[in-house]
Amino acid sequence: MRLSCADYTWPLLPHGSSLDLVRALGCEAVDIGFMTGRSHVRPETAHGAIDMTAGAVRERVESRGLAVADVFAIPADDFESLAVNHPDPGRQAHAMEFFTDAVDFARAVGAPGLTTLPGVVFGQEPFEQALERSAAGLRRRVELAGAAGLTLSVEPHTGSLIDTPAATMRLLEAVPGLSLTLDYAHYIYGGMPQEAVDPLVAHARHLQCRSGRPGHLQTRVAEDAIDWARVVAALGEDYGGYLALEYVWQEWLDCNTVDTVAESALLRDVLLAGAR
Repeated sequence: MRLSCADYTWPLLPHGSSLDLVRALGCEAVDIGFMTGRSHVRPETAHGAIDMTAGAVRERVESRGLAVADVFAIPADDFESLAVNHPDPGRQAHAMEFFTDAVDFARAVGAPGLTTLPGVVFGQEPFEQALERSAAGLRRRVELAGAAGLTLSVEPHTGSLIDTPAATMRLLEAVPGLSLTLDYAHYIYGGMPQEAVDPLVAHARHLQCRSGRPGHLQTRVAEDAIDWARVVAALGEDYGGYLALEYVWQEWLDCNTVDTVAESALLRDVLLAGAR
């Protein structure tokens, strides 16, 4: 089992210090956030200087003996304004410009794949209409990422159009080559039983790990409703990706109430125990 950890777990620290913590946790790789307005690596400042930015990040990562497990690309600080399925063509063009930068950055830092968001349902529109636009936008992105040697995955998340396993499968069926960056906590938060989520593991390229329970997206390990031994068993020996510790510190859904260092260490031990 290969462990990674998100650098955006500690947004208040310098990037190098976050990477030091990733290494101190015993992880062999890092998930790099490429998130407008809130990650260590900022797309808005990297634009026009992607190769230079990626070179500096890669040197910083490799100097700590780490690899890059994933790049998580989020174009805006909300889910709608630059969604892959935004109904406005101008917004879609801006979102694609962002995604092109993300692909170039992920390739240059040596990531095996790239994670993005799947889109949302806008207003009162039918789900099928939102799904059709999302699938069209993601097909283009799968092709662009593949041309750069990257596998593309989406994270089904709270507030997205694929916040249930059934909806997630609909999108996967509509976009050949698309995979998942799977975070159980989003489904568990919404009250979904774990047995309904487990079949999605077969479609996961990357697994984001944090404790959660119904009504709480992020909790202490002691309050966790996720059976991680079962998750690890479901992955099987053929899973080639990482298990990424992904506690976050942000006000959204009270995710700033957990000791991210201590809980990351505790969850690491749970995952390692589940792999034995």
